Amino acid sequence: MQRISVGLLTGLLAGGCVHNANLDQVHAGMTHEQVVAVMGQPESTTSTPGRECTTYSVLKDFWSRVPWDMTNRYYVCYVDGKVDYFGRADQPDNVKSSLR
Repeated sequence: MQRISVGLLTGLLAGGCVHNANLDQVHAGMTHEQVVAVMGQPESTTSTPGRECTTYSVLKDFWSRVPWDMTNRYYVCYVDGKVDYFGRADQPDNVKSSLR
């Protein structure tokens, strides 16, 4: 019974999160549909005129995980429907952009 509970919990945690390998496939100029195909549905979306930003939880690699912190938060921002910049939400200097 305990093995089943642990298996279900692991499946839920892994199934609800994106892995780092998927984030490596995101680049400036992609459409929203292309990003969703790679990353899955975002956790949240915010919009302002001409810009939309989405957030994702990305599962950390095995050796970086601790029980209270297993994911990193990332954002992807679109201007006119194309990826303009993206990066880790808790590290503002880690921005990849088409502007740079």
